[in-house]
Amino acid sequence: MAAHLGTRLHWLAIALVAAVSLAACSSLPIGEYSLQAYTNATTLKAETLALVARADEPYSSHAAQVDALNVRIDAAYEFAAGTPNNRLSAEQWRIMRDSDRNLYGGLVRMWRENGRLSSFFLAEAKAQIAEGFDYIICLEANKQSASACRSG
Repeated sequence: MAAHLGTRLHWLAIALVAAVSLAACSSLPIGEYSLQAYTNATTLKAETLALVARADEPYSSHAAQVDALNVRIDAAYEFAAGTPNNRLSAEQWRIMRDSDRNLYGGLVRMWRENGRLSSFFLAEAKAQIAEGFDYIICLEANKQSASACRSG
């Protein structure tokens, strides 16, 4: 199961890279830089990775934290979706929170369903979620000035 998830996460990461590359290299309309959006992404990345690191503990012990983080991630999505010409950023947030995908939303669904997740699985999932947030952060930063995004 973890190998299958790793492959799916890999392809999702490739899709995210393609979307960011397309946004940076094309004449697609893209929203203006927003310090609030950048702050949302960087803060939520740190909060999310801290919570994901605890997913090897019982979900029931962290359900309130998950619910609160879900609200903050939903708010970041709504902020991105409500910004003019910001479809690419909103789509990245949608993917991050989608429970049928394999980033944060999918991990939360699995954690809830299974009660706890293995440390081995979490190591890979945490790396993929961090990378997904890095794409969101990079996309926002590149609205201000085009630059290469660091990976890893």
